[in-house]
Amino acid sequence: MRKESVMEHAENYWKSFDGINLYSQTWFATTKQRAVINLIHGISEHSGRYALWAQQLAEQGFTVRSFDIRGHGRSEGRRGYCSSYSKLLKDLELFMEQSRNEFPNQPIFLYGQSFGGNLAINFAIQQNLNISGLIVTSPWLELVKKYSRAKVILASMSGNILPGLSVNSGLKAEDLSRDLRAVHNYSNDPLVHNKISVNLALQIMEAGRRASMSIYKINSPLLVMHGNSDTITSCKASKNFVRNASERTTFIEWEGGYHELHNDLDHEKVFESLVTWLNKYTG
Repeated sequence: MRKESVMEHAENYWKSFDGINLYSQTWFATTKQRAVINLIHGISEHSGRYALWAQQLAEQGFTVRSFDIRGHGRSEGRRGYCSSYSKLLKDLELFMEQSRNEFPNQPIFLYGQSFGGNLAINFAIQQNLNISGLIVTSPWLELVKKYSRAKVILASMSGNILPGLSVNSGLKAEDLSRDLRAVHNYSNDPLVHNKISVNLALQIMEAGRRASMSIYKINSPLLVMHGNSDTITSCKASKNFVRNASERTTFIEWEGGYHELHNDLDHEKVFESLVTWLNKYTG
Protein backbone atom coordinates (compact mmCIF):
# COMPACT_ATOMS: atom_id res chain seq x y z
CA MET A 1 0.00 0.00 0.00
CA ARG A 2 1.33 3.41 -0.97
CA LYS A 3 1.06 6.11 1.69
CA GLU A 4 1.31 9.80 0.84
CA SER A 5 2.89 11.72 3.70
CA VAL A 6 1.24 15.08 3.03
CA MET A 7 -2.33 13.96 2.41
CA GLU A 8 -2.15 10.97 4.81
CA HIS A 9 -3.99 9.08 2.08
CA ALA A 10 -3.31 5.73 0.42
CA GLU A 11 -4.67 3.97 -2.66
CA ASN A 12 -4.57 0.28 -3.41
CA TYR A 13 -5.87 -2.41 -5.74
CA TRP A 14 -6.54 -5.87 -4.35
CA LYS A 15 -7.90 -9.12 -5.78
CA SER A 16 -11.11 -10.49 -4.40
CA PHE A 17 -11.90 -14.20 -4.03
CA ASP A 18 -12.69 -14.63 -7.76
CA GLY A 19 -9.73 -12.63 -9.07
CA ILE A 20 -11.53 -9.35 -9.78
CA ASN A 21 -9.49 -6.22 -9.02
CA LEU A 22 -11.10 -3.88 -6.52
CA TYR A 23 -9.93 -0.34 -5.81
CA SER A 24 -9.67 0.85 -2.22
CA GLN A 25 -8.38 3.89 -0.39
CA THR A 26 -7.54 4.87 3.16
CA TRP A 27 -7.60 8.23 4.91
CA PHE A 28 -5.35 7.92 7.94
CA ALA A 29 -6.16 9.59 11.24
CA THR A 30 -4.26 12.87 11.54
CA THR A 31 -4.36 12.75 15.33
CA LYS A 32 -4.03 9.79 17.68
CA GLN A 33 -5.94 6.97 16.04
CA ARG A 34 -9.02 5.95 18.00
CA ALA A 35 -10.74 3.54 15.62
CA VAL A 36 -11.06 2.37 12.02
CA ILE A 37 -14.21 2.95 9.98
CA ASN A 38 -14.92 0.80 6.93
CA LEU A 39 -17.22 2.85 4.70
CA ILE A 40 -19.41 1.30 1.97
CA HIS A 41 -20.83 3.59 -0.71
CA GLY A 42 -24.20 3.47 -2.46
CA ILE A 43 -25.33 2.26 -5.86
CA SER A 44 -24.00 3.99 -9.00
CA GLU A 45 -21.31 5.96 -7.14
CA HIS A 46 -17.85 5.32 -5.66
CA SER A 47 -15.65 5.74 -2.60
CA GLY A 48 -14.06 8.97 -3.81
CA ARG A 49 -17.30 10.84 -3.24
CA TYR A 50 -16.67 10.47 0.51
CA ALA A 51 -13.22 12.07 0.52
CA LEU A 52 -14.19 15.23 2.42
CA TRP A 53 -16.28 13.26 4.91
CA ALA A 54 -13.40 10.85 5.47
CA GLN A 55 -10.90 13.68 5.92
CA GLN A 56 -13.13 15.22 8.60
CA LEU A 57 -13.33 11.90 10.41
CA ALA A 58 -9.55 11.50 10.13
CA GLU A 59 -9.14 14.86 11.88
CA GLN A 60 -11.14 13.41 14.78
CA GLY A 61 -8.86 10.39 15.08
CA PHE A 62 -10.75 7.92 12.90
CA THR A 63 -8.96 6.18 10.05
CA VAL A 64 -11.42 5.63 7.20
CA ARG A 65 -11.11 2.79 4.70
CA SER A 66 -13.38 2.39 1.68
CA PHE A 67 -13.48 0.47 -1.58
CA ASP A 68 -15.31 0.75 -4.86
CA ILE A 69 -17.88 -2.02 -5.08
CA ARG A 70 -17.35 -4.28 -8.09
CA GLY A 71 -18.87 -2.68 -11.17
CA HIS A 72 -18.39 0.79 -9.66
CA GLY A 73 -15.78 3.54 -9.67
CA ARG A 74 -12.25 2.34 -10.36
CA SER A 75 -13.00 -1.31 -9.61
CA GLU A 76 -13.31 -3.90 -12.33
CA GLY A 77 -16.63 -5.32 -13.45
CA ARG A 78 -19.45 -4.32 -15.74
CA ARG A 79 -21.08 -1.14 -14.53
CA GLY A 80 -23.91 -1.77 -12.08
CA TYR A 81 -23.77 -5.54 -12.54
CA CYS A 82 -23.08 -8.41 -10.19
CA SER A 83 -24.36 -11.94 -10.74
CA SER A 84 -24.88 -12.58 -7.04
CA TYR A 85 -25.47 -10.49 -3.92
CA SER A 86 -23.43 -13.06 -2.01
CA LYS A 87 -20.35 -12.01 -4.01
CA LEU A 88 -20.74 -8.48 -2.67
CA LEU A 89 -20.93 -9.83 0.88
CA LYS A 90 -17.79 -11.88 0.25
CA ASP A 91 -15.96 -8.77 -1.04
CA LEU A 92 -16.97 -6.94 2.12
CA GLU A 93 -15.89 -9.84 4.31
CA LEU A 94 -12.41 -9.78 2.76
CA PHE A 95 -12.23 -6.00 3.11
CA MET A 96 -13.11 -6.26 6.81
CA GLU A 97 -10.43 -8.92 7.26
CA GLN A 98 -7.89 -6.53 5.76
CA SER A 99 -8.79 -3.93 8.37
CA ARG A 100 -8.43 -6.41 11.21
CA ASN A 101 -5.07 -7.56 9.92
CA GLU A 102 -3.73 -4.05 9.32
CA PHE A 103 -5.13 -2.56 12.54
CA PRO A 104 -5.26 -5.55 14.93
CA ASN A 105 -5.64 -3.56 18.14
CA GLN A 106 -8.17 -0.98 16.95
CA PRO A 107 -11.98 -0.89 17.26
CA ILE A 108 -13.50 -1.62 13.83
CA PHE A 109 -16.72 0.10 12.72
CA LEU A 110 -18.78 -0.59 9.61
CA TYR A 111 -20.55 2.33 7.90
CA GLY A 112 -22.93 1.97 4.95
CA GLN A 113 -24.82 4.58 2.93
CA SER A 114 -28.00 3.69 1.01
CA PHE A 115 -27.27 0.39 -0.79
CA GLY A 116 -24.09 0.30 1.29
CA GLY A 117 -26.36 0.36 4.34
CA ASN A 118 -28.31 -2.59 2.98
CA LEU A 119 -25.06 -4.46 2.44
CA ALA A 120 -23.64 -3.52 5.86
CA ILE A 121 -26.79 -4.65 7.71
CA ASN A 122 -26.91 -7.98 5.88
CA PHE A 123 -23.22 -8.50 6.55
CA ALA A 124 -23.77 -7.87 10.26
CA ILE A 125 -26.77 -10.19 10.58
CA GLN A 126 -25.30 -13.04 8.50
CA GLN A 127 -21.68 -13.02 9.57
CA ASN A 128 -22.46 -12.23 13.22
CA LEU A 129 -18.89 -11.00 13.55
CA ASN A 130 -17.58 -8.92 16.39
CA ILE A 131 -17.58 -5.34 15.13
CA SER A 132 -17.38 -2.38 17.47
CA GLY A 133 -20.34 -0.64 15.89
CA LEU A 134 -22.56 -0.36 12.82
CA ILE A 135 -23.54 2.94 11.17
CA VAL A 136 -26.14 3.12 8.41
CA THR A 137 -27.45 6.25 6.73
CA SER A 138 -30.47 6.33 4.41
CA PRO A 139 -30.38 2.52 4.12
CA TRP A 140 -31.99 0.83 1.15
CA LEU A 141 -34.50 -1.28 3.07
CA GLU A 142 -37.39 -0.15 0.91
CA LEU A 143 -37.62 2.33 -1.93
CA VAL A 144 -40.01 5.24 -1.66
CA LYS A 145 -41.28 4.51 -5.16
CA LYS A 146 -43.09 1.20 -4.85
CA TYR A 147 -43.36 -1.20 -7.75
CA SER A 148 -46.47 -3.27 -8.40
CA ARG A 149 -46.39 -7.03 -7.94
CA ALA A 150 -46.87 -7.44 -11.69
CA LYS A 151 -43.78 -5.34 -12.44
CA VAL A 152 -41.72 -7.26 -9.89
CA ILE A 153 -42.79 -10.60 -11.42
CA LEU A 154 -42.02 -9.32 -14.93
CA ALA A 155 -38.62 -8.05 -13.80
CA SER A 156 -37.91 -11.39 -12.11
CA MET A 157 -38.74 -13.27 -15.30
CA SER A 158 -36.54 -10.92 -17.31
CA GLY A 159 -33.71 -11.35 -14.82
CA ASN A 160 -33.94 -15.12 -15.03
CA ILE A 161 -34.03 -15.19 -18.82
CA LEU A 162 -31.47 -12.42 -19.29
CA PRO A 163 -29.48 -12.25 -16.03
CA GLY A 164 -27.16 -9.59 -17.45
CA LEU A 165 -29.98 -7.24 -18.45
CA SER A 166 -29.27 -3.72 -17.17
CA VAL A 167 -31.57 -0.73 -16.87
CA ASN A 168 -31.27 2.90 -15.86
CA SER A 169 -31.06 3.12 -12.07
CA GLY A 170 -33.49 6.05 -12.06
CA LEU A 171 -31.40 8.06 -9.63
CA LYS A 172 -31.78 11.81 -10.08
CA ALA A 173 -29.00 14.07 -8.84
CA GLU A 174 -31.46 16.63 -7.51
CA ASP A 175 -32.97 14.00 -5.18
CA LEU A 176 -29.67 13.41 -3.41
CA SER A 177 -29.15 16.76 -1.72
CA ARG A 178 -30.59 20.23 -1.20
CA ASP A 179 -27.09 21.62 -1.74
CA LEU A 180 -26.79 22.61 -5.40
CA ARG A 181 -23.01 22.20 -5.31
CA ALA A 182 -23.38 18.56 -4.33
CA VAL A 183 -25.92 18.06 -7.11
CA HIS A 184 -23.54 19.64 -9.63
CA ASN A 185 -20.59 17.54 -8.46
CA TYR A 186 -22.58 14.32 -8.76
CA SER A 187 -23.89 15.21 -12.21
CA ASN A 188 -20.39 15.95 -13.49
CA ASP A 189 -18.54 13.07 -11.85
CA PRO A 190 -17.11 10.81 -14.60
CA LEU A 191 -16.99 7.81 -12.24
CA VAL A 192 -20.72 7.96 -11.49
CA HIS A 193 -22.92 5.78 -13.71
CA ASN A 194 -26.66 5.17 -13.96
CA LYS A 195 -26.74 1.42 -14.58
CA ILE A 196 -28.07 -1.45 -12.48
CA SER A 197 -28.83 -5.00 -13.59
CA VAL A 198 -32.40 -6.17 -13.09
CA ASN A 199 -31.16 -9.27 -11.30
CA LEU A 200 -29.04 -7.26 -8.84
CA ALA A 201 -31.89 -4.82 -8.14
CA LEU A 202 -34.20 -7.72 -7.27
CA GLN A 203 -31.58 -9.26 -4.98
CA ILE A 204 -31.06 -5.92 -3.20
CA MET A 205 -34.81 -5.59 -2.67
CA GLU A 206 -34.96 -9.09 -1.19
CA ALA A 207 -31.92 -8.36 1.00
CA GLY A 208 -33.71 -5.24 2.25
CA ARG A 209 -36.68 -7.34 3.29
CA ARG A 210 -34.39 -9.79 5.11
CA ALA A 211 -32.63 -6.97 6.89
CA SER A 212 -35.92 -5.38 7.97
CA MET A 213 -36.85 -8.49 9.93
CA SER A 214 -33.45 -9.26 11.43
CA ILE A 215 -32.34 -6.37 13.62
CA TYR A 216 -32.37 -8.73 16.64
CA LYS A 217 -29.34 -10.49 15.11
CA ILE A 218 -27.21 -7.34 15.36
CA ASN A 219 -25.19 -7.54 18.57
CA SER A 220 -23.14 -4.37 18.24
CA PRO A 221 -24.06 -0.72 18.86
CA LEU A 222 -26.07 0.62 15.93
CA LEU A 223 -26.61 4.15 14.62
CA VAL A 224 -29.30 4.70 11.97
CA MET A 225 -29.84 8.15 10.43
CA HIS A 226 -32.37 9.06 7.76
CA GLY A 227 -33.81 12.28 6.35
CA ASN A 228 -37.60 12.41 6.32
CA SER A 229 -37.63 14.14 2.93
CA ASP A 230 -35.67 11.36 1.26
CA THR A 231 -37.49 10.49 -1.97
CA ILE A 232 -35.21 7.54 -2.81
CA THR A 233 -35.07 5.21 0.21
CA SER A 234 -37.84 5.05 2.79
CA CYS A 235 -37.36 6.83 6.10
CA LYS A 236 -40.51 5.06 7.33
CA ALA A 237 -38.86 1.70 6.65
CA SER A 238 -35.84 2.78 8.73
CA LYS A 239 -38.12 3.75 11.61
CA ASN A 240 -39.87 0.39 11.41
CA PHE A 241 -36.49 -1.33 11.27
CA VAL A 242 -35.36 0.07 14.64
CA ARG A 243 -38.73 -0.38 16.35
CA ASN A 244 -37.66 -3.58 18.12
CA ALA A 245 -33.99 -2.66 18.44
CA SER A 246 -31.87 -3.03 21.54
CA GLU A 247 -31.08 -0.17 23.89
CA ARG A 248 -27.72 0.22 22.13
CA THR A 249 -29.49 1.40 18.95
CA THR A 250 -29.75 5.10 18.16
CA PHE A 251 -32.10 6.42 15.49
CA ILE A 252 -31.92 10.03 14.29
CA GLU A 253 -34.53 11.40 11.91
CA TRP A 254 -33.35 14.52 10.11
CA GLU A 255 -36.16 16.98 9.44
CA GLY A 256 -36.20 17.89 5.74
CA GLY A 257 -33.10 15.81 5.06
CA TYR A 258 -32.51 14.38 1.60
CA HIS A 259 -30.86 11.08 0.65
CA GLU A 260 -27.19 11.98 1.12
CA LEU A 261 -27.08 13.41 4.63
CA HIS A 262 -23.29 13.83 4.44
CA ASN A 263 -23.76 16.12 1.42
CA ASP A 264 -26.97 17.85 2.50
CA LEU A 265 -27.48 21.32 3.96
CA ASP A 266 -27.33 20.02 7.54
CA HIS A 267 -24.13 18.04 6.97
CA GLU A 268 -22.29 19.81 9.81
CA LYS A 269 -24.98 18.82 12.33
CA VAL A 270 -25.04 15.29 10.91
CA PHE A 271 -21.27 15.05 11.33
CA GLU A 272 -21.49 16.32 14.90
CA SER A 273 -24.10 13.66 15.73
CA LEU A 274 -21.98 10.97 14.10
CA VAL A 275 -18.86 11.92 16.07
CA THR A 276 -20.83 12.19 19.32
CA TRP A 277 -22.07 8.64 18.79
CA LEU A 278 -18.57 7.39 17.91
CA ASN A 279 -17.15 9.07 21.01
CA LYS A 280 -19.61 7.11 23.14
CA TYR A 281 -18.18 3.80 21.91
CA THR A 282 -14.50 4.69 21.54
CA GLY A 283 -13.86 6.61 24.75
